[in-house]
Amino acid sequence: MDDQRKRREKFRYLPEARNGRFILTDRARQPEEPVSMPAPEPEPEEPAGICPCPCCGYLTFPVPREDAIANICPVCFWENDVFDPGEDDPSDENGGMTLRQGRENFRKYGAVRPDLVRHARPPLPGEIPQESGKTGA
Repeated sequence: MDDQRKRREKFRYLPEARNGRFILTDRARQPEEPVSMPAPEPEPEEPAGICPCPCCGYLTFPVPREDAIANICPVCFWENDVFDPGEDDPSDENGGMTLRQGRENFRKYGAVRPDLVRHARPPLPGEIPQESGKTGA
């Protein structure tokens, strides 16, 4: 019976895992010399918007509203509905919210829903429409 225990203990195996910072075996240990990590790549810039969001009016859509499939405005977080339900018709893309409700919520909260305010961002200087300088519809 003692031999069986020794064999079981003998075959306990933890794989060795390595990454740039440390090595994991049966216990963690630091590498002898520090490993330098490459700098993270910068996030890609959002494509420049040339068309206004139907909800907030800022130029955040790269293509006209009819072609902006599944585009989400980074300013108000309205998801474009290519089926164009109209001002007071529910939008499937926005959980049944109407465009009118989305605009009211944007003016009130800064996004189409209060829980999306933390994801929304202020408009960039190039996204402010030049004609009137006014936002919203």
